[in-house]
Amino acid sequence: LKEYGRHADAEEALWDPIKIRRFIVKAIQPLFAGEANAKKYRIALDEIAGRPKKLAAQGLTLEGQLPLSELILGAAMEHLSEEALGRTAGDSYLMEQDKKR
Repeated sequence: LKEYGRHADAEEALWDPIKIRRFIVKAIQPLFAGEANAKKYRIALDEIAGRPKKLAAQGLTLEGQLPLSELILGAAMEHLSEEALGRTAGDSYLMEQDKKR
């Protein structure tokens, strides 16, 4: 997520956040499917994705707001366990295989 956050910040700097943020966030929404509180994580990401448009409707900008990378990591830390965040895709696969046995 940290690497993706850096990428997300770079993309948002290149493009209009109102148009691009939802696309950026959409790519990471399914990452933790099946984990505890994954739905809360996706809801938080959806709120983060819609924030630029909501602020623009109020006549405000993203100036002074946290970077997208920090918002993504904050949502993950708030809603997902440390175990889920530290697990690799391979570890998750092995856990699923063990459950099937």
